Amino acid sequence: MDDRKILLAMLKALVTDIQNIQQKGAGYYSAAPFVEKYNRVLGKVRKIFEGQSVLLDTFAEIEDTKSVDPADKMKTTQRVTIELGQLIAFLEASMKDEKSS
Repeated sequence: MDDRKILLAMLKALVTDIQNIQQKGAGYYSAAPFVEKYNRVLGKVRKIFEGQSVLLDTFAEIEDTKSVDPADKMKTTQRVTIELGQLIAFLEASMKDEKSS
């Protein structure tokens, strides 16, 4: 079992989940589930690549907004979406690099 492939699938599913929620009323939901899941998955990726890549330093955990303002919730969700995209690219590149070796 390759944990990287599983994490990659989970991250892609999380992106889809975010898009589905945003279409149903962006800003009126809590960003907390997305923030929490992203932070947990980031921790797992760091564990898998521990000592192997300095690029993981470019990723930081995300704090959930305490605001009830829909605009603040949307900004937090957008940040999660961007970080997810970058983390997906990181995992895909690491697996592609391994295949070409």
